[in-house]
Amino acid sequence: MLLGAATCWGAALFIVLHSGLPERATYTGYIESGQRVAPELNAFAPPFSLTTLGDVTVHLGDLRGRAVIVNFWATWCEPCKVEMPDLQALYQQYQSQGLRLLAVNLGEPSSVAQQWVNEFDLTFDILLDQTQSVAAVYQLRGQPSTYVISPDGIIAYIVYGPTTREALEAAIAPFFPNV
Repeated sequence: MLLGAATCWGAALFIVLHSGLPERATYTGYIESGQRVAPELNAFAPPFSLTTLGDVTVHLGDLRGRAVIVNFWATWCEPCKVEMPDLQALYQQYQSQGLRLLAVNLGEPSSVAQQWVNEFDLTFDILLDQTQSVAAVYQLRGQPSTYVISPDGIIAYIVYGPTTREALEAAIAPFFPNV
């Protein structure tokens, strides 16, 4: 019996080692023009278009050439509340160097999101994902979730859960070498 179990485990190990394990991005993304597009590190960020509180449509693809932070949040999310002052401080420091911060609200009415903006005195773009279609494309594991996207459109850093200004500064440092 022990020999049979060892043989099965050995065969399973051989199959895994021989065939390899698939990359998660194989299941979460797609290939476009020979490049992997997925909500994963080292893949192109999935494109999206959303409207701001000011009724301006923002297309992620139009921001190529700039470092972008995409933060998914909701007003009922306590960790989101904790990180908002750090996001605002980071944005104020780097916006003149070209940083864009897109804060994507998850399914709440614009009036509720606007109250949040007023409460925290936020000046970065607040995008409304009313149907949570962008959240689905990014396969959110919870909120807050933050993605740092390099100027060439590659996801360079991901945080699931609250983040800090220091962590994001370290993540964007390669894109702002003179700061």
